[in-house]
Order: sequence, then C-alpha cells, then structure tokens
Amino acid sequence: MLDLHCHILPGIDDGAKNSEISLALLNEEMKQGVKAIAFTPHFHPNRVSLEEFLGRRERSFEKLMAIPGVSDMGIKFKLAAEIFFSNKLNELELDELCYTDTNYLLIELPTDERPYGLTHTLTDIINRGYQPILAHVERYPYFTSDPTRLYDLLERGCIVQINSGAILDGQKIAIKYIKWGMAQIISSDCHNLKSRTPNLRDAYSYVRKKFGEEYVDWFEKNARDVFTGRYVDMPVPKKPKKVMGIWL
Repeated sequence: MLDLHCHILPGIDDGAKNSEISLALLNEEMKQGVKAIAFTPHFHPNRVSLEEFLGRRERSFEKLMAIPGVSDMGIKFKLAAEIFFSNKLNELELDELCYTDTNYLLIELPTDERPYGLTHTLTDIINRGYQPILAHVERYPYFTSDPTRLYDLLERGCIVQINSGAILDGQKIAIKYIKWGMAQIISSDCHNLKSRTPNLRDAYSYVRKKFGEEYVDWFEKNARDVFTGRYVDMPVPKKPKKVMGIWL
C-alpha cells in the first residue's frame, strides 16, 4: 500500500505536532503494511508565500529524517503538498508542489461553497501539463448535492481522492463514488493517533469485501502510478443520475 495524503511531517501544520508523534504515525503506517508515503503538508497560497512554505517543509522533513530509525523503516518517502485552492494557482510555479518527480498535484477545495473559477483554474493547470488530484471529495457538499459537477471535472482530466476514514465511517457518498468509478485514489489523510489515524489497511479490507479484490488491486496500482509519475489508467466513470430524488 501507498499513502499519498497524510500530515506526518512534524510541526508544520495541524498534523503531527512534534517528532515523537511523527515517529508513532510512521510506525503505525508500517504496521498497516504501507511501503511508500508522500508527505502532504497544508499549503495556503493566500496566507504564505511559496518560498516560505518550501523552506518550512524542507526543515520539517530534515527533522523527521534525523529521528533514529526512520531511514531504516523500509518505507519510500516523497514530498508533496495539500494545496488549498486559489485562483492564484494560475500564477504560481507549481513544480515543487507536485509529488516529487511527477506532474501530480494534490488540491484541497473549500468545504462551504464551490469556489469561483474552479473549472477555469483546474483546466488551466491541466493545460500547463499538471495533473490535479482533488483531495477528500466526500467533504464537499456542492459535489454531494450534485455529483455530476465532480463528474464534469473528471471528464476534464482531474483525479479524485477519497479518505479511508470516510469509507470506514460508512459515508454513503464515498461508497457511491467508488461504485460509479469516480474515485481513483484512497489515502489515510492521517493527522494523529486518536481521531484521524493511519487506517488504509482496514479501508482496503472494506473495499475488498464490498467490491472485490480487483478494486483493491486497481486502487493500489493507481497510487503506485501517481507516486512514480506514471499515467493513471482511468476507466470511463458512470455519470450519476437522479431518480426520485436519489442519485444512482
């Protein structure tokens, strides 16, 4: 398994507050069977400069790697970022925000309302040669109320990530996204060992029981392809239809 969305780097955002928590999270990821991790600390382009963020991320990563035993865990590490959506993304040099040595970008959207210029900005990013991955889409009510809006972004070239916790909590929309073929990546988005824990193994077990082993293989392959910078082979998703007030 590979975890492409987590907040394990110490002292940089609302995830691990110190090196001890970072080490505990990494140990739990290792117990889960995770073999590769992309560190994705929050980056808000309207609040902090790109240069400042990259400096803080590098210092936090160095602090993590200085912890005894981390480099011997047998886990591959990469740097990335969870980028909060902004129309400023059109103006930024995005290479160093991608998963290292790839063109994939993890983008977080507002949870209250659909941001102005979303489609235009994402299309511009794609036209510049980047591949947006939309983080934890099960959280966005404007997609839940009308999932064809998310379908349209998939059609334009976006990739969709859902959180393992949403699957384990039985969130219906997360399960429907899998059923419709509208989710390509499952990640833990872990922050701590209490409320938002590393739990990929259990989520994959749920998917295996509900959808079959081929779905697990596909999700794992997609994660490997993103991590290594290969093309994600995406089947044509099923466009949701509303029947008697229910999205099917």
